[in-house]
Amino acid sequence: MSIQWFEIGNYIARNYLLKTDIGWIAIDTGFAGGCDHFLERFRRLAPIEELRYNFLTPAHDDHAGFLADLLERCDAKVILHPAGLPMLESGQSISPEDAGYSSWVGSLYGRLHKSFAYPPVQLGGRGIFVNSDADQVFANLGLPIRIIALPGHTADSIGLMLNNTGEFFCGDAAMNAVISIARHTIWIDNADDFKASWDKILACKPKRIYPSHGNPFSPTDLVKYRYYLDGRQLIQL
Repeated sequence: MSIQWFEIGNYIARNYLLKTDIGWIAIDTGFAGGCDHFLERFRRLAPIEELRYNFLTPAHDDHAGFLADLLERCDAKVILHPAGLPMLESGQSISPEDAGYSSWVGSLYGRLHKSFAYPPVQLGGRGIFVNSDADQVFANLGLPIRIIALPGHTADSIGLMLNNTGEFFCGDAAMNAVISIARHTIWIDNADDFKASWDKILACKPKRIYPSHGNPFSPTDLVKYRYYLDGRQLIQL
């Protein structure tokens, strides 16, 4: 099956959409309050009734912020790692005590942002859980899409790769925005897991990496900045 993809978000928060033979797949949503704008742009491509799945890369406010609103307006199911469910149900980010920011630039953003809460989401029977790399929801539907567990930014971080073309949508497993340094996401739950997830991405041999924040970049950047993760001390807020 061929897959077309579109981006209807912006530099701050990307909204990637995949058009497949079984319907549309949205990767994440965005900050709370953004549902109407999302729907306006989505409907330029297709009726919202054709949105079949929302693939949640982590359950943070910038990825699940208007998910509750979106689910009230369509019948899409949500694909996520089960570690994200407590965050969805509470509308709050949950991190281990030793988590922190990867740089002072990132910590400054955290101080300015102040609240990371968002409207809680009750999935009911609409959740599809990806526990590990063995749970290939899309491949089981006949789609050439591979799901990859990418812990580190959060325990529930997941990404996906289009097998036919090599595009890799990494969520927050990497970042290429002004506030990020050396392609690191600004918040990291576990530095060792984050480093291992970069190795997993490289092992997939993607042609291009598409982060949730900032611009796409070459996988050679992960090789270039790989050393920067060694001995990294996270900055706690």
